[in-house]
Amino acid sequence: MKTVSPKAQKEVEPHSVEAEQMILGAILLGCSCGPVESAGGADIFFEPVHAEIYRVCRNLEKADKLVSPVTVKASISEELKERMEPLGGVGYLAKLAGYSISPSQIGEYAEIVAEASAKRQLLEIMRDAKDGIADGDLSASDVAAQMEARFQTLTAAESRVKPISMMLAVEGALKEIHAAYSGEERRCVMSGINSLDRFVPGFAPGEMWLLGGRPSMGKTAIALFIGLNAARSGHPVVIASLEMTPEAMAMRALSEATGGTSSAVSYANLRSGNFSEKQRDALEKATHEVAYLPITFLPREYQDTSLLQVGVKQALRRMNGDKLPLVIVDYAQLLRSKAATRYEQITDVSLALKGMAMGLIIPVIALSQLSRALEQRDDKRPMLSDLRESGQLEQDADGVLFCYRDEYYLERDEPDPKDHEAHSAWEKALAYQRNRLEIIIAKQRQGAIGTAKLHFNPALNLIWE
Repeated sequence: MKTVSPKAQKEVEPHSVEAEQMILGAILLGCSCGPVESAGGADIFFEPVHAEIYRVCRNLEKADKLVSPVTVKASISEELKERMEPLGGVGYLAKLAGYSISPSQIGEYAEIVAEASAKRQLLEIMRDAKDGIADGDLSASDVAAQMEARFQTLTAAESRVKPISMMLAVEGALKEIHAAYSGEERRCVMSGINSLDRFVPGFAPGEMWLLGGRPSMGKTAIALFIGLNAARSGHPVVIASLEMTPEAMAMRALSEATGGTSSAVSYANLRSGNFSEKQRDALEKATHEVAYLPITFLPREYQDTSLLQVGVKQALRRMNGDKLPLVIVDYAQLLRSKAATRYEQITDVSLALKGMAMGLIIPVIALSQLSRALEQRDDKRPMLSDLRESGQLEQDADGVLFCYRDEYYLERDEPDPKDHEAHSAWEKALAYQRNRLEIIIAKQRQGAIGTAKLHFNPALNLIWE
């Protein structure tokens, strides 16, 4: 079999040295680096020396300094001068200036160079996949998942070279305005909780929402309830169940489905098998309803941020339907990134969630743990400052919801039974707060903030007005 040397392989990879020279020539004669930055920056160049010359030009431009063969020559390092020797030394800069094109053409040439760069990256991905298969350490599914994750990153980078004009933006806005004015169904996912929907008129494409709360406040129950309502309305739903198994989530869904009957079966009783014949009949009916809902679970193996998006795309491809999909991540702090510090990891997670919402043009609801510091306050209702570990979560989120149950704290603050007056007041307050739930709309870019007051039965995963 004929082999190709690394040098020969590099030479046959897609590239256009001439287009790179013309781009650099235009920049050296005063054209902006903007079109090249939009196409991917220095990374799109095939010739390493060209990439380094571009970086020098870009740094001069960012410093508001003149970019010319003379200023670039004065700014390049001795190492770069040595690397330029085979091309003609520093005199190569003057030669590049002779390749100059008009400012109106630099964007087209940048696209040519970026397209060649994308093809080289595709070849690299395929070569790495081939090596992974040859090594035999990874399964076929692992290799495929890694390839798709890298393909997704490449696709996201390519999207930068497709700007949208004001004309197109206005056309899209007018369509939404006309639909709202005409009373047409908006392209969004409603929560199915009337009190909440009055504040939040749907989770829209490209939006990332946070649902935060301390343990036992009902985060997972609320998220699953919203997911079930969306699925019953025909929306495909993907739930990244990183804390609970898909079977445990399904058991909660079955319990919720029996909740509207006289034979409701609690989640705990389903787990223990403690239910009557009549309840078993209700469970069988609920099974037929729940099993066919368009919901797909991603288990905790999808904790890596890159694999999460791959899993979501795979799930959505298998799910039919014209309605807007919804993704629920339970929960954000369980996602993993390769960043060094915890702060950087959560920042990466936040950016990945928002990037997935924008890239796939779908709404994403991510559950979030809150700082335990709020437990020290008299009023334990959450605030935006309680979001744990990274302000990036609050910054990237289009909306933030908090769930709060006063009943939980009252139950743990029982006064001495001998103090009859205090104990009687406590019992009265506890009776009033029994099964009450607050969903606090703490942030909403496109609407008002406020509090939706509801009722909640944790045993059945059931929410009602």
